[in-house]
Amino acid sequence: MKKIITFLTILMLSCTGIFAQEVDGDIPDGASFVFDGFEKGNYWIWAGFDWHQYGDFCYASGANISREWASEGSHSLEMTIDEMPPDAKKAGIWFYDGTNDMSGSKYMVMDFYNPEDITYYIDIAIQATSGWNWCDLGSFALPKGEHYVVLSMEKFTERLYDVKRVLIYNNTAGAYPKDAHFFVDNIRLIK
Repeated sequence: MKKIITFLTILMLSCTGIFAQEVDGDIPDGASFVFDGFEKGNYWIWAGFDWHQYGDFCYASGANISREWASEGSHSLEMTIDEMPPDAKKAGIWFYDGTNDMSGSKYMVMDFYNPEDITYYIDIAIQATSGWNWCDLGSFALPKGEHYVVLSMEKFTERLYDVKRVLIYNNTAGAYPKDAHFFVDNIRLIK
């Protein structure tokens, strides 16, 4: 757990204001398959139920299958965030735990829907191998509306045979005046 806290702190400090990943860019050619379309159940959890022992760090409050919006099939993952006061440390963390062989994958593509009048600042990472090595795939601003993001996995090819975790990290500054949420769907890998 301390390794996760340390990584997220470094990630938060290094990504603040530097969200260079483009949303809605070109999707590369290649064989594509769905990694998670949220049609077969929920394998994601929100970090929050045990994080308060480290202080008010995580405001994620749920990771739930939803029919409210979907870009593929009829379900997506709704990621919810508690109301946050102005002086709160801002973070929301959701992750998929499971051992997966993503060998040969060059890109991960994710569809997002943000129904809020808030621009979220998102970072995507994977954790791989028995050493649980962190691989930062990219950071981006997620404005209101439907968007997709293409994340390169090419610099981590030697680790993709044993991916243990996929992580979505919300690093949005400022108070949320109410409970908030956004959705992800159609997470696919392109080889």
